[in-house]
Amino acid sequence: MKKYTTQQSSLHPVRLYHNLKLRILLPVVIAMVLVLSCGLFGLYWQDRQAIDTDVHAHINGSRKALTNQLDEDAALLIGFQQFLTDNEKLQEAWLSKDREELLRQAAPIYEKINTSNRVTHFYFIDLDQVCFLRVHRPSQFGDTIRRETMKQAVSTGKTTYGIELGKFGHFTLRVVKPWFVNGKHVGYIELGEEIGHITPNLSEILDVQVIFAIEKRCLDRRQWEQGLTILGHTGDWNQLSNFVIIDQTITTVPPALLSLIDAGKNENTLVTFTDPSDQKSYRGGILPLMDAGKQQVGSLVIMKDITQQTAELHKMAGLLLIVGIIVGGALFTVCYIYMTSLRDVSKKLIETAHQAGKAEIATSVLHNVGNVLNSVNVSAGLIQNSMLQSSANNLTKAINVMEQHLDEIGDYVTRDERGKHLPRFLIDVSHQISTEEETILEEINSLIRNIDHIKAVVASQQKNAKGTAGIIEEFSLIELMEDAININTASMERHSVKIIRKLDDIGPIVSDKQLLLQIIVNLISNAKYACMESGNKKHLLTVRLNRKGKDRVVIEVQDNGIGIIEENLTKIFAHGFTTRKEGHGFGLHTAILAANELGGSLVATSDGPGTGATFTLEIPYQQAGTFLCTK
Repeated sequence: MKKYTTQQSSLHPVRLYHNLKLRILLPVVIAMVLVLSCGLFGLYWQDRQAIDTDVHAHINGSRKALTNQLDEDAALLIGFQQFLTDNEKLQEAWLSKDREELLRQAAPIYEKINTSNRVTHFYFIDLDQVCFLRVHRPSQFGDTIRRETMKQAVSTGKTTYGIELGKFGHFTLRVVKPWFVNGKHVGYIELGEEIGHITPNLSEILDVQVIFAIEKRCLDRRQWEQGLTILGHTGDWNQLSNFVIIDQTITTVPPALLSLIDAGKNENTLVTFTDPSDQKSYRGGILPLMDAGKQQVGSLVIMKDITQQTAELHKMAGLLLIVGIIVGGALFTVCYIYMTSLRDVSKKLIETAHQAGKAEIATSVLHNVGNVLNSVNVSAGLIQNSMLQSSANNLTKAINVMEQHLDEIGDYVTRDERGKHLPRFLIDVSHQISTEEETILEEINSLIRNIDHIKAVVASQQKNAKGTAGIIEEFSLIELMEDAININTASMERHSVKIIRKLDDIGPIVSDKQLLLQIIVNLISNAKYACMESGNKKHLLTVRLNRKGKDRVVIEVQDNGIGIIEENLTKIFAHGFTTRKEGHGFGLHTAILAANELGGSLVATSDGPGTGATFTLEIPYQQAGTFLCTK
């Protein structure tokens, strides 16, 4: 027979303890990791949301600040225009179309408001939208003004303002006011200021970094580069594909931000980056820049410094990680100590279950041997009675009479009245002795059969008692089941329980023989008691053995006994639970523990009271953790 060994300790309580320890500690560790991870993620997400909310607030604040700044500057320019339109000397020069006089009167005003209020553009425009005089550039006149603010002022007859993109790539706030003299519309006055000052103002007021970018489709590269030279600015036309940056408060624009600008994203798309010049972290978005005609001509990039917030986030995450590790370590230690304390308890529990299983078998053996001994006693009594009442006593009397008449035996049996009956008496006695001999021989044969039965039961017990629980070996499952049946046969015969075998030849299996025997003996014994308590005239017990798939074996013990109510189908496996008056509630509990030891399962099914029950034991064809020895 092949021998098997196991990679695990043969001491099953220890193996069970390690499995239990793993099953409890592993989920604890996983739970701690999940809680810690969720905590860190939650903190990160919450702080990131707070940062994003703050960034969006600064972006919206920048939009409002830009609008407010433009409105305030426009209001100031409108005030200047009101002063200009009311100036009588300007009115007289305009009505007389004296360009030189108009310039002489307007130039000092322009110089003053240019110095004090950054006014960079001053136009006098005819009703046909032809520029009559550029005070800021007197040599250029006679061209038609086609800007959006001009169109709106002409169409509405009201003062209009808005930012317009100049040909040199700079934004100018332009205010166009219709000019009325004595109630008559005589022309237009336009004032404008370049809004380059807004960039540092926004940065300072809102504590943000600002970038102005213009769409290339709105610019002529040659004129834009010419404007850089005239205005003394610097720029790189090739820095972006679709935009050019005209102003910025940040020293270096990182590639991630350049990509965001070039993609034309809106303020809802935020990006985080680090400025390589000072290693500060920024997060920001983009506002569209709309001209006076409500057309997007560029983008205003707003970036909030989140260096301190990010550092605080990392600090908090680190603190939470440390606290989590400490708490988790403490919890793990407590669980480990608790599980270690269960080791001896688990060991004692399983060893007790093993001993209980052995006790069940021993009890069954003694019970069955006792039943057979009852039959032996009956046979011995019958033999004794037969011997005491035997006709051999009468034969002795006849022989004594014959000895008294031995010399005249012939005359005695032919002439004597008593002697004549002697031959018939001897014949009758011989027949009686022959009948008694048959009866005695029958009882002797019964004695021999019962003694052989006792020997078979004891042999089955001794054969399996040599094994120790925890030893994995190869054996015939059919033979083991026959041993289990033999151990219970006498008891079943006594109570008229008929056993039906439906055993498939599945070949040898590799398992713990002793544990498996304990389970089967217990199931057969329980089925017998269920039949006895049912009140049925016929007591039937069916034992099945078959293979399930390639690597599982199924053993069924079915009875037509009292059945099991639904709520007890799982309770019956609990320690101490029993429905029998004489029961102790250890058997099925021991059986299910043993089934788990074997890497299998044990379940009970029943349709209810009076319908019988089926116990199904499923075990692996080869117990896990074993391998074939090649030595």
